[in-house]
Amino acid sequence: MLLTEKVYGAQAVVYHGSNTAPDVFIPALLNDTFDPGKGSGAMYGKGLYCVYDLHGTQTASGNYGDYVYKFKVNLYGFICFDPEVAQLVYKRPLTPVEQAQELGLDETLVEQLKGIRIKTGYTSDTALPASKFLNGKVKGLIFTGSRDGRVAVIYDQTVAVPFAWTSVLMQGWTPIDKTSLKPALRKSALGDWEAEKYEIDPEVLLTKLSKLPADKRIIKVDLDLNNTNVASLPVDLKVGGNLTFNGTSMTSLPAGLKVGGNFDLSYSSITSLPADLQVGGNLELFDTKITSLPADLKVGGNLYLSGINITSLPAGLQVGDNLYISKTNVISLPADLQVGGNLELFDTKITSLPADLKVGGVIHGFSGNKSQVPQHLRSKIK
Repeated sequence: MLLTEKVYGAQAVVYHGSNTAPDVFIPALLNDTFDPGKGSGAMYGKGLYCVYDLHGTQTASGNYGDYVYKFKVNLYGFICFDPEVAQLVYKRPLTPVEQAQELGLDETLVEQLKGIRIKTGYTSDTALPASKFLNGKVKGLIFTGSRDGRVAVIYDQTVAVPFAWTSVLMQGWTPIDKTSLKPALRKSALGDWEAEKYEIDPEVLLTKLSKLPADKRIIKVDLDLNNTNVASLPVDLKVGGNLTFNGTSMTSLPAGLKVGGNFDLSYSSITSLPADLQVGGNLELFDTKITSLPADLKVGGNLYLSGINITSLPAGLQVGDNLYISKTNVISLPADLQVGGNLELFDTKITSLPADLKVGGVIHGFSGNKSQVPQHLRSKIK
């Protein structure tokens, strides 16, 4: 077994036997279209069955197919029934129950794991009953069996990165083109525990994330909390997609919040934004209770400010696209304001523009005296 400690867990090299030729198998796996099927020997549920010690196994002898594929996989998110593997992956000797708690699995699953009697001998005897309720809830299982030796059953095949293949009739390994593997290899190296892939209820999902270490509280897709009962978000939450929660009772946001997509706070009860908020897409603040914006706020897309009770904009504000200001008590713009797109001023009390204002597009709705505007901005006023 080749295991090396990485950022969040441990990288493993595992081997899978198949009758499917490389020109079909590899593209299907990399494009997330591969379906491992159940097969006649899939005792532990539908998954990609691998060994992590190839020598002398039925995989090596061709009993599971003429082709053998070599994968890299990060085992963080697997339940490891072999104690020495659990030590490497989780950096301490966690039991299967403790691993489930580390991953923030549902309490029902934790209780089911507690109910399994630990048997002496091969760990496959303990893994088998656990597989009945863990399939689809974790990335996979690690155990040792009497027939296949050291086994990795991968339920989420998207975490498996193929980097070489051979056949029982060949000598040596044929490498797979590294260019096609870059995104998958990066994902495997990071080993993020993508809880959202295994849980669709946002309230349960956030509870799970709150139990994880701060640097693993990551949701790579959209998080829609509209009309849910979610009352708070975990500190250091990172949402890769859009975040919306209209109709919730939430009144504050956590420190360390980062949103890669659009962040819609319109008509919410939020009263303030955290000082270190980062938004990669649009930030929409229509008719909220927010009274100020944090200093050095950076918004990658559009910033919409309308119908909110703010009186000024913060120093260091940077907006990647358009800045919309309408129906607020803002009477002036801050120094060092940077707007990548248009500056849209409608129904405002702003009658002057700062000398160091940077606007990439045009300025609409300005009601002040154009002759008193800095020279470099006059042509932008429409």
